[in-house]
Amino acid sequence: MTFEAEHHVLYQYNLVNAQNHYMGLIQTETPYYQPAPAAPAPFTSNTAFHDPTFTSSITSAWGLRIQSSSNIIVFGAGLYSFFQNYAQTCLDSFNCQNQMANVDASSNIFIYSLSTVASTFQLSVSQNGVINQGANRDGFASTVTSWSS
Repeated sequence: MTFEAEHHVLYQYNLVNAQNHYMGLIQTETPYYQPAPAAPAPFTSNTAFHDPTFTSSITSAWGLRIQSSSNIIVFGAGLYSFFQNYAQTCLDSFNCQNQMANVDASSNIFIYSLSTVASTFQLSVSQNGVINQGANRDGFASTVTSWSS
């Protein structure tokens, strides 16, 4: 399954049980009003659609979420978070949200040129941040050249 919807409350790209996908030059922005209310509000997660569950540390939508998938190539991604509760003061400290992209530990993926804006962790594995944007900042965005699971 693959879904995409910019500014969606839960996620923008969600791959679950996917195989042999190439995603080129994907781009999205998370909702401007989050984290008040925090995701998944005003909706609820639905396990029938493989929706994510949210914790107290994950309060904003995922830009990219990959679960139980194999042979996924992401070639060029711009995942942006410009607001926190409709304010842009979070851009000054590059932390409009805590995590932007999440891959579960069982998935096999390759990511090339992942650029994020104002997400503390550019990439997480099983909701644990593994790439902090601080070391990859270059102007407007923070960019990871390549990563594979």
